[in-house]
Amino acid sequence: MLSDGTVVAVKQLSSESRQGYCEFLNEVCVISCLQHPNLVKLYGCCIERDQLMLVYEYLENNNLSKACFVW
Repeated sequence: MLSDGTVVAVKQLSSESRQGYCEFLNEVCVISCLQHPNLVKLYGCCIERDQLMLVYEYLENNNLSKACFVW
């Protein structure tokens, strides 16, 4: 939950993932440039040491969680 009360979904890149730092940054750039009613909003990201996370708008009924763990 953000400080303003907004509920969010956080996607954390697994340390065992094959996705690298450059691919992560590319995902951030592409998603932040896209706006469509069928896409979740990207609120922000965290790039600190080995922690790579994306902060998305929260969708009810586990819709976003199913999509996030496709990696």
